Amino acid sequence: MKIQDYEFQTTEFSIHHLEELLPEDSLLFDIETTGFQPKYQTVYLIGMGYRKDATIHIRLLYAQSPACEDEILKEFQSFSMKFRRLISFNGDMFDLPFLTKRAEANGLSHEFTNLTSFDLFKEAKKYKSYLNLEHYKQKDLEHYFGIFREDMYNGGQLIDLYKKQETSFNQHEEDLLFLHNMEDVKGMIYLLQIMDFSLLKNATYTLEDYEYHKGEISFCLKSNAISNLSLKIIKDNAFLQVKEDLVFGTISCVEGSLKYYYPDYKNYIYVRDEDLLLPKSLSSTIEKHRIEKAKKEQCFTTKEGIFLLDILNLDQRHFKMDLSDKKEYIEIDPNQLSNHFLLEYIGHLL
Repeated sequence: MKIQDYEFQTTEFSIHHLEELLPEDSLLFDIETTGFQPKYQTVYLIGMGYRKDATIHIRLLYAQSPACEDEILKEFQSFSMKFRRLISFNGDMFDLPFLTKRAEANGLSHEFTNLTSFDLFKEAKKYKSYLNLEHYKQKDLEHYFGIFREDMYNGGQLIDLYKKQETSFNQHEEDLLFLHNMEDVKGMIYLLQIMDFSLLKNATYTLEDYEYHKGEISFCLKSNAISNLSLKIIKDNAFLQVKEDLVFGTISCVEGSLKYYYPDYKNYIYVRDEDLLLPKSLSSTIEKHRIEKAKKEQCFTTKEGIFLLDILNLDQRHFKMDLSDKKEYIEIDPNQLSNHFLLEYIGHLL
């Protein structure tokens, strides 16, 4: 077994309340394996991270060969017993079950399963409406928080490198194995900020200011219930930046023409040669060969104006780009929006 240690100062992470997000009784961990089947494959790297005062400690346990697997499992078992909570990324589904089965295969206990488990992947999935990501792999979430690694490999790509080490040791390739596992653990520290999203829903806000300019409503909110947060939220029609007790953002509007589709389209006729839509009650005044039943896609009025995506399901006239558009808009006068309406709208985004 080989042990590799790293140290980082908490100030490096630029997370104001890191002490709250990562209490000293919590242990971050991540494993690297030779495959996905614990019955046939082994664990070759276990990365662990924890905070002591203002220092982040990361320790890697490396099995130079499968024969050393029991050594790193024993060390993890012993080390993890110093903590009350395990923090992982998808650990509930993969890391913990894999470690448990490998411990059993080696005739070892697995008391670490008695610790409280906190899975950052599960936490991220709770806040999909905030994150709005296509994929929820760890690196995708790290990119969301503006973190880009030195490591360019994924776990699967490193399996072959590990297997080569047993017969043909290469220091550079071993360093790549360590770098990947260390950055998996280090990256989870940034992902702890996902927990901050829970604070936004319960906060109360006051509207400090807003203005409309060239198709965008820009605004600033102040909250007395949140502090020390630094988050960004991307929505279909909005971008929000949370900074300490302020929320800055922009909401995109549509300037131009949208269509209002009549819900009672069966009460209209279409005059073919004039491309004209008329109420059915007037059909007797026009020759029958010139008219036909109006289709749903023909029954609309075009309106010029400024429109806002309706995320509040308001009971008022809705406009669309076209009939198949799933998004519905309401017409607004951006210079006469009430504070109450804007607070409700932005609160829905949050």
